[in-house]
Amino acid sequence: MRGMEMTPQRIIIVGNSAASLAALEAIRRHDQNCPVTLVADETVPAYSRVMLPYFVSGERRDLSLRSFEYYQRMGVRALLGRRAVRLEAEVLVLDDGAILPFDRLLIATGSHAAIPDIEGVHTPGVCPLKNLADAIQIREYLPGAHHAVVLGGGLVCLLVVRALLRVGLSVSIVVSSERLLSRMLDEEGSALIHHRLVQAGVRILTRTDASRIVGRNSRVRSVVTATGEDLPADLVILAKGIRPNAKIAMTGGVAVGRGILVDHHMRTSRPGVFAAGDCAESPDLLAPERRTIAGTWFEAVSQGETAGVSLLGGSRPSPGTLKMNVMAVLGVPVASIGMTKPPDGDGEALVSSRDAVYRKLVILQDRIVGAVLVGDVSEAGLIASLIRRGLTRSELHPIDLSRPIRYAELGLLRSVRPPGPVATSCPPSFN
Repeated sequence: MRGMEMTPQRIIIVGNSAASLAALEAIRRHDQNCPVTLVADETVPAYSRVMLPYFVSGERRDLSLRSFEYYQRMGVRALLGRRAVRLEAEVLVLDDGAILPFDRLLIATGSHAAIPDIEGVHTPGVCPLKNLADAIQIREYLPGAHHAVVLGGGLVCLLVVRALLRVGLSVSIVVSSERLLSRMLDEEGSALIHHRLVQAGVRILTRTDASRIVGRNSRVRSVVTATGEDLPADLVILAKGIRPNAKIAMTGGVAVGRGILVDHHMRTSRPGVFAAGDCAESPDLLAPERRTIAGTWFEAVSQGETAGVSLLGGSRPSPGTLKMNVMAVLGVPVASIGMTKPPDGDGEALVSSRDAVYRKLVILQDRIVGAVLVGDVSEAGLIASLIRRGLTRSELHPIDLSRPIRYAELGLLRSVRPPGPVATSCPPSFN
């Protein structure tokens, strides 16, 4: 690639999931010889965290994305089961005291589950679901369990609810907000999902939270809510969101907000150090002056590819992060893309609802900036592409935005702008 440095660089990648794999493979597409070391705290090869609920339900036993042989084929020194503890001047220090010198470093450490400050939260039978160890632990608590309580109403919550129902548990959801998926869906979309869960026998308690988790005989037995209700629980799943794993960056003086602050090239505030994936706080596609944490597999891969090119001295700037989630809730497909509602007093929404199929396009400054789809998500990829291209309504003419868009209609466009950010700005400052 034009602009790539030809001098071999000693590269270290910390992490072993979507962003790190994408970065590694981008590196090897352009340079087969530069020394690469990968450090990861889990002892197993890369696996799909998205599929963890299917491991809990017993539907999937193998979640592997890559084999042990993969790292050898890629010419990578893989240090699995090792943890990076400190970042110093051009060296990374591991938990066993080993010192790894580098020219370029990528931090792709992902995120961890948020653990609420609740009495009894460390009682046996109370578990997050963020990695394979969590999933194995949950499965160990399933025999003899009858009642499960899920704390939180976000994406992880609904993925794990399906698994718990499948293994025969009764499930209650306790969510502090007024509705499920409040950051992903609007009120109408959330109501459809709420209804589907209730149909499946799930009890949903909104506008409350757990005030205390009660254990007996070394096992969780109930959850007491803020309203005083006592919910039976043989298993409690913590699904209160994620927190970026940014600690290693902080030890090296790298600028950190909620996550590790990066620009459009995945560069951090420290020369030669990059970050990508759930640990990174990157420029937002729809508001480039603001940073966001995407928390999605697709964006982690995209950021990893950008970082891989940057690690070699090339230039493949990201247009910015676009939040997009596509999932199924008990057989109901759901998609959330970009903004789920217009800013107050600005923009408009094109809404249609029929036969449990809900569709909403959010329009701002004459451009599509978001969508909520429930029941039919067939146009999700196309809508995301149009948002990334920043096409105006006049450029989309004669497509009728009030009904589902089909790929065949792209041929009707007078002009199709190449992919790029909705708006442009200078890379965010780290001052």
